[in-house]
Amino acid sequence: MREKILSLSEAAGWVQDGTLLGFTSQFLENAPMAFVREVVRQKTRDLRVATLPGGGLHIDFLVGAGAVREYETCHCSLGDYGAAPHFQRALRLRSIQMKDST
Repeated sequence: MREKILSLSEAAGWVQDGTLLGFTSQFLENAPMAFVREVVRQKTRDLRVATLPGGGLHIDFLVGAGAVREYETCHCSLGDYGAAPHFQRALRLRSIQMKDST
């Protein structure tokens, strides 16, 4: 039987430049931070990201690292901690393509 468990490095290695990533949680306590940090560490770029219902810390981290080219969502925030600063800056500078899903 084939082993189905991958290391974090191997799992993030499946994410190539231009990959579409989908995330389902906006909450800080559910953010897959180890995974997104590994994606950034591997210097993956031009990601297309979609979140439902919205994005949080993990998306702000990817945007801040310059890994996101296109983002589809209805919002991105840090919840009780306020606006997602990298996401807000990317919108102002138009450094990512935004698809509003409200």
